[in-house]
Amino acid sequence: MTQSQIAEVAAEIGSGLMPDNAQWTNRFTVPSTSKFGEVYVVAQRQGDHSWGCSCWAWRRKRTCKHLDRVLSRLAALAEQAASKYDASILQMLTSARTAYLDLDVTPLKINLKTKGRVLDLD
Repeated sequence: MTQSQIAEVAAEIGSGLMPDNAQWTNRFTVPSTSKFGEVYVVAQRQGDHSWGCSCWAWRRKRTCKHLDRVLSRLAALAEQAASKYDASILQMLTSARTAYLDLDVTPLKINLKTKGRVLDLD
């Protein structure tokens, strides 16, 4: 996967691109919609290829609107760009599409009540 192709993908989804580091690859920049001048990074972990964001919501809840926006754009691009990119780029886009579809799952709500020791898995 070349950085120029990833930069092209970033430009197509309206994002910037940061260089890879030791832990993260495909690092897309996303401007904050609520804090002027704030920029977050949505990236793919090199070890297990999971996606994450640098914002506080993702660090605490493992879900955020920045990740949702980038993954939805990458998922849309995956459906229309089959002949445009090489296999490694398509693999990254497919991974993003899968991760985006996984975001639609309602998170499991766990309510532990200490007095009655009830585990509610609604």
